[in-house]
Amino acid sequence: MENRDLEILKCLERGLQINEIALYLQKEKAIKVSISTIEKRLTAIRRQYGAKTLFQLGAILKAKKLI
Repeated sequence: MENRDLEILKCLERGLQINEIALYLQKEKAIKVSISTIEKRLTAIRRQYGAKTLFQLGAILKAKKLI
């Protein structure tokens, strides 16, 4: 998993919405990312881990200690 993906997941863990994640990453982490890119990455990560929802993805990644 890329550093960008981990940062997106950490933001989700903190309860940020997708549009807030885009702003946070651009301002605080200097990572250029659009809302569309975030949505595409989350969809790919959900497929990779077999999660149907973001909540389920979070539970899976917590259990695997990735976030």
